[in-house]
Amino acid sequence: MQEKIIADHILEKMTLDNVFNILNDNLFAFLNQEEIDYCKDLQEFCLELDPKIDKTKDVYVLFPELGKKGYMQRINKWKDFTPYGMKKEMLLGLHLSCLDSQLELARLASGILCGNPTFHYFHHGGESPEVAKIQDELMSGQKVGCICITEPERGSDAVNMTTQCMKIDDGVIYNGEKVFTTNGPKADYFATYGVYDTSNPRGTMVQAMIKREMGVKTNRLTINAVPRVHIAHTFFENVKVPADYILGDDGMGYSRLFEGLVPERLGIVGSGLGICWTALIYGIIYTNLRRQFGQEVGNFQGVGFSLADLLSQISSATALSFSAATIYDEKVLFAEKKSGAAEKWVAGISSQGKYLVSKLTHKTCYTVQQQMGGISVTDNTLVDELTDTSKIEEVIGGARNIQLFIIQNALRRYKKIL
Repeated sequence: MQEKIIADHILEKMTLDNVFNILNDNLFAFLNQEEIDYCKDLQEFCLELDPKIDKTKDVYVLFPELGKKGYMQRINKWKDFTPYGMKKEMLLGLHLSCLDSQLELARLASGILCGNPTFHYFHHGGESPEVAKIQDELMSGQKVGCICITEPERGSDAVNMTTQCMKIDDGVIYNGEKVFTTNGPKADYFATYGVYDTSNPRGTMVQAMIKREMGVKTNRLTINAVPRVHIAHTFFENVKVPADYILGDDGMGYSRLFEGLVPERLGIVGSGLGICWTALIYGIIYTNLRRQFGQEVGNFQGVGFSLADLLSQISSATALSFSAATIYDEKVLFAEKKSGAAEKWVAGISSQGKYLVSKLTHKTCYTVQQQMGGISVTDNTLVDELTDTSKIEEVIGGARNIQLFIIQNALRRYKKIL
């Protein structure tokens, strides 16, 4: 805090501990006992890590701390860390956003966007010891990962890539460029997609885990909203990738790309819910303590009603999101036989949830700042940082219009019922 202007009696109450106390009052009714115990463990971890966070340093120095507790991801089982599953991952993202929204943004990119493909690889019968080593290094937080899908001329159109692959006797050569690769300038590993034939991307897409020393070049983009997270323009110039690093070849890359989208979107939803709850709770604390015109600001209907409206929307979004995660766990991730209907429904609801929660993060932060006033745009509270992070999660994590496009396409199938 460069210059403190917030009153001491308010500042002393705006603690992570109080955020969790209010969160628990709203959250635990959604959860069973195992999930409540998991949240308490997460909160204990966050409260211990909070005083160690230096906001002048990049978030990556904190990755090993997450790795020690198996908190780089919790969708898949890694080592003996339990519990795990989609709902556990969503709760992890929610809590880490309360702690440090920029750390959560980078953690999700490394642990889920880059790490999840390694679990899919082994689930489908892969046996590469090199990929196993990469997985362990990513999950332990000792190494940093990113995913390379988006290209300068292929933003929302993730399928029709221009990055080209050429098959050789002992691997694949990549040529192309990617953009908005979160963690790219710091990444040790790049989960990268390319195609053998640009006219047939679905049938020829390749997914590989590429090490930086194989020849990857990155230029950091200037993104002022998240100064502690590095986001890159990434180049592959005749990058030779050995066969043992190929996760999905000859069109399997396309299947793996979409296999990862649902848990990735739901993970982003969890992060967004954390931003919503944290911003709202800071607004609740501040307006209950700040006095103007002889009474607490929260007593004025113009303030109290708007925060009540946000609480209703955030609670509803949380219930929807947890329901989707529960169904994904029970009928897809842990099911002996996957339910095709459930898988299709969750795919659609993940886009709907991503769209709704991303909008809600923006609305919540904006509204809370209006009710808190000037103090909320300073570094005296975390609200302005939450506002900035929400922009990046919404746009780079999958912009609003592409989510609506996906939802709109789903509506067309109802014509078959008529």
